[in-house]
Amino acid sequence: MCSKRLLLLAALCPLMLLASCKKEANNPNAPARWGKDNYYDKFLWKKHVPDTLYKTLAFDFNEDARNYMEKPLRLGLFKKTNSGKMLPVMENEMEVFVGGQKCENNIIEVQPGTEQLKVGIVFNNDAENKVHHWFFRAVDDGGLERINDMDPDTYNSDNASLLDVEAEKRKIMNPLAQGSLLTTILLVAALLVWLFVLKAIFFPTFRVGKVQISDPVPYNSLKRVRGYRKMILTNKRPKQGFFDKVFAGKILYETNDLWTSEVVIEPKDKNSVRLRCPKDFMADARVLKKNQEYTIQNMTSGTKTKIKIS
Repeated sequence: MCSKRLLLLAALCPLMLLASCKKEANNPNAPARWGKDNYYDKFLWKKHVPDTLYKTLAFDFNEDARNYMEKPLRLGLFKKTNSGKMLPVMENEMEVFVGGQKCENNIIEVQPGTEQLKVGIVFNNDAENKVHHWFFRAVDDGGLERINDMDPDTYNSDNASLLDVEAEKRKIMNPLAQGSLLTTILLVAALLVWLFVLKAIFFPTFRVGKVQISDPVPYNSLKRVRGYRKMILTNKRPKQGFFDKVFAGKILYETNDLWTSEVVIEPKDKNSVRLRCPKDFMADARVLKKNQEYTIQNMTSGTKTKIKIS
C-alpha cells in the first residue's frame, strides 16, 4: 500500500480549456470565458428555451495516476461570496451536463486516463442576470497527491481554484415582442408619413372656399369645399367609408334628382377647380375659375344649372 501511495504522488497536469476557450494571451490569469445565454420572458407563444453552453475540458493524467487511481477525480463548480468564502453553485442556479447526461449535484467525475470531457452548463431561473465568476475545485481528489502542480493542502485551501471561468446570463427582449414592437413602430411611422406628407400629394384638397349651384328654380345650394378632396353631384345618398375618409380624404356630396349621373368637381389650384362630366352632361369649361359663372346642361332633359366658384 505504501509503494502504491508513492506512485500516486505523480501530478495531474494543468486542467485547461481547449483552444476554443483559451484565456486572454496578454493575461494568463484571466478567467476562461464559457459563454453567454440570452434569455427572455414569454410573449404570446414565444417562450425561451435555455441554451446549453458547451466547452471541452482537457486532462493529462500521468502514467502512475492512470494505472493506480482507484476512484475518479470529482470536480465541482464554486462561487465566491463577498467575504471570500467558496460555496458550491446549486442546481437552482445552474445545471452541469457531461455527454448530455446531467451530473448529480453538479459534480463532474473524471475517470483515470480521461483526456477530454465535453461539459455543458444550463442556467436556471434563480441565476442572476449578470456575468457569473465560477471556480473549478476538487471535491474528491481521487487519491492524487498533486493537481496542477498543487499539493492537497494548496488545492483544498479555502480560496484555491483549479480553473477560473466566466459565464454570462443576459436578459434581452423577447424576439417576438421585439419584432412586434418594430413592426408597430414602422407601421405608425408609415401612417404618419402618409397622413401628413403623402396624402396631400396623392389626394390634394380644395384650396378654393365655396361652390354655389343654382337653377332651375328653386334649386340653390352653397357648399364650403375647403379641405375636401372632391365634390360629387349625384341623385343618390352615398356614404363614404371610414378608412377611405381617413386615408384618402373626405368627399362632399351634393344630392339632387337632376344629377342623373355623377358630376365630379376636383381641386386644381387656389383659383380654380376641375370639372368632370359624364357623357349625358355638358359644361362650358373643364376648368372653372373663381368668381366666374358657368353652365352645366343635362343633355337628356335639357335642364341647365349654373355653377360658380368663390
